[in-house]
Amino acid sequence: METLWRALRIVLPVLVGFCQVQSISAQTDSAGRKVLIGFHPAVGSNRPQTLTEVIRGAGGQVDHSYHLLPIVLATMSDETLESIRSRPEVAYVERDRRVHATAQDTPWNIERIGADRVWTVEYGNTSGAGVDVAILDTGIDADHPDLSVVGGVNCTGNILKDGSTRRADWTDKEGHGTHCAGIVAALNNGVGVVGVAPQARLWAVKVLADDRSGYVSDVIQGLEWCVDHGIDIVSMSFAGEFSQALGEACDAACEAGLLLVAASGNDGIAVGYPAAYDSVMAVSAVDAADRLAAFSSVGPAVELTAPGVDIRSTYCDGAYANYSGTSMACPHVAGVAALVWASPSLGIHSAAGVRARLRATAEKLPSLSAAQVGSGLVHAEKAALPPAVVDLAVAEIRLTDPVMQGDSIDVTATIENVGNRSCAAGVSVTLARKGASDAIGTRKTTQTLSPGASMTLTYTWDTTDVPAGVQTLTVQHDMTDDDATNDRKSVSVTVRVPIFDIAVTSVNGPPSVTKGDSAQIIVAVENVGDEDVVEDIAVSLTSDGATTSDKGDDVVIGTQIIRGGLSAGQSVNLTYMWDTRGVGAGTHTLTASHDRADEYSDNDSDGMTVTVADAASPSMTIASVMPRIIRLGMPGSIVIRGAGFADGAKVCFERGEGPPPTATSTRVISPNSMMARVTIADDMVSIPAVWDVRVTNPDGSSAVLREGLAVQP
Repeated sequence: METLWRALRIVLPVLVGFCQVQSISAQTDSAGRKVLIGFHPAVGSNRPQTLTEVIRGAGGQVDHSYHLLPIVLATMSDETLESIRSRPEVAYVERDRRVHATAQDTPWNIERIGADRVWTVEYGNTSGAGVDVAILDTGIDADHPDLSVVGGVNCTGNILKDGSTRRADWTDKEGHGTHCAGIVAALNNGVGVVGVAPQARLWAVKVLADDRSGYVSDVIQGLEWCVDHGIDIVSMSFAGEFSQALGEACDAACEAGLLLVAASGNDGIAVGYPAAYDSVMAVSAVDAADRLAAFSSVGPAVELTAPGVDIRSTYCDGAYANYSGTSMACPHVAGVAALVWASPSLGIHSAAGVRARLRATAEKLPSLSAAQVGSGLVHAEKAALPPAVVDLAVAEIRLTDPVMQGDSIDVTATIENVGNRSCAAGVSVTLARKGASDAIGTRKTTQTLSPGASMTLTYTWDTTDVPAGVQTLTVQHDMTDDDATNDRKSVSVTVRVPIFDIAVTSVNGPPSVTKGDSAQIIVAVENVGDEDVVEDIAVSLTSDGATTSDKGDDVVIGTQIIRGGLSAGQSVNLTYMWDTRGVGAGTHTLTASHDRADEYSDNDSDGMTVTVADAASPSMTIASVMPRIIRLGMPGSIVIRGAGFADGAKVCFERGEGPPPTATSTRVISPNSMMARVTIADDMVSIPAVWDVRVTNPDGSSAVLREGLAVQP
């Protein structure tokens, strides 16, 4: 079959283009008979050209070919018809029968199926948006102010308009298609009427002429166009006799994923076609009292029923009209199907899934049989909405933690509607403490909560008489709903006795200081308790004395007063200047402490260590030695000039040959000069000799003068 379809898509459109021109003259000479010829895939897939030539050679004319399935519409004489019927390629030949719209004039509306509740955000928030619905009918009034038509096509067989997508060619001049379109998707714009799915995308597929009748071949072409253009739902408000070709076309469209809905018919007897095909949903009609409409066709094929008596909807030329018929019932089902398809909460996006949903949610009509109404009355609210859930939840409790005993604090409770039905105002919500005889308080909701909406209630909790420790607070509402597990919520909170606690949090200053300098010390003090301290706070900074372990000889560097105390959480920095004149060199511990008695003494003081160093000596240098030359065997005195000489400095000689000279009677005259007596050893061999002169202070610092002294014979 698929191979044949591909062949038809390529070959037959070309042939049809040629034959349609010929058919004008042929029908002028002899009108002939219009027939639908179906042929076997295995044979026809390889010989479509031969079949066409046979039809043409016998005086027939190919009017249209279809790529959805292997069928050809042709015009031919009875003689040619018999010849064609006997060929092995041909599966069947049938007359291109007429189908007729199924409407009568009388008024009513569509609220019976509850579609309006589905459109609101409160419930379903689905209006059919994004779902493509094709109205296979007399067309749609493209300029009607209450309709929004995306586009369309004319399939009514006129050679000049067949397949045309121009608005003028598919717009409705009779009114039947416009009326059906309005039932599906008339706009929710505050004027005129409103359809079942006002945001569905309408497509006008004109398969009926202005006399409300058309040919099976036109319907097949319309279905083929719907498949090619991704239509989701097809509404067919017409009925006719059985056609194998139309049945195959409906099956093919169904297999392609389209949902087909059709009117059962208005003859009051058996269901007509296409409604009677298994691939199509057959819809009967009932009136406002849920009685079967007298004209409604019935039988085992009926799948659903819908309002079809006194239906007001859109009409040609921007007007409105009241019609009755299964033609009016059919678009109700198509509209509800669009609501289901578009429902964000259901997630059903297939024709089979939507069809099953419509049947499963139909409203039972006990007084009517399955042959009359199938599964029952199509019901938008039940079909397009999830099951009703009434559920008010205590979503959240908020308060500070811990709580100071004696404080009055605010406790807030958030109440949320987590169901899909509104919750009326006036629900009592109580806050209580476990173990207490009385509730903390009760508040009532002051507004209706739609699904997803919430409100916050505020309570004041006085903790004066509440015992210290962990307490449990519970919020609970008194409404009976579908889920009792979230009707209450509890939270634990710690109640503490107020704490008085002043802390010295840090002592900061330079890690070292030169003796005699002043060092800046910063002491941070904070109220880390729960209560304000309003009395003055004295903070002292001390330095250890000669013995670090003995507090008795500590020296007070200074004391500062924090006037008016500190409120809870408040801190202050105090600045002290430590004068190190008279302080011994070495490491000292500085300690800051306050005089307040509080809950915790381990943070009443803090400290740091500071190293005090003596002032550094000036840089030591040797500028000269006088005299620079002395004689062998003769003692002599030298004068050394330079800088940084300290009392007790020593002189020695380095880097010469043989035993070095010795310096005795060394005396520092000033930091810049000193004297020493030099004695040269008698056994000095290497003469002359040159020596470096080094001076070393008692602290180990030294200086050297290279080749500062020479010894001569």
